[in-house]
Amino acid sequence: MIFEKRSYTTLFGVIEYCYFEKLDDYPNGLLVEMGSLIETKYRGQGHYKEMMRHLLSLFPEGTVFQIPICNKRIVPMFERIGMKRVDKIEFWGSPSNCVLLEGILGKEDLDLM
Repeated sequence: MIFEKRSYTTLFGVIEYCYFEKLDDYPNGLLVEMGSLIETKYRGQGHYKEMMRHLLSLFPEGTVFQIPICNKRIVPMFERIGMKRVDKIEFWGSPSNCVLLEGILGKEDLDLM
């Protein structure tokens, strides 16, 4: 699996990710968040949530979404859309400093973020 990192950039910050349209283990596609940064002056204002909601809406329903989260305060946001804690994710493996989440994208779930 070759990771081609892409970026979703706005005035508020950037979310880096890799997307694979079809893989044997992920026939509906795989989206892996590679990192994000919200500019300091925009933190705590909901911009990351809006950026993530928009980014996730760009991918087909049924896509597997995996994300390593170092900021444990945002874990509930992803659990509200049905993501579950897992032991490892693609590319990242099992880093000990993150909460690893995986879920299946559903457009109706994005309003729950």
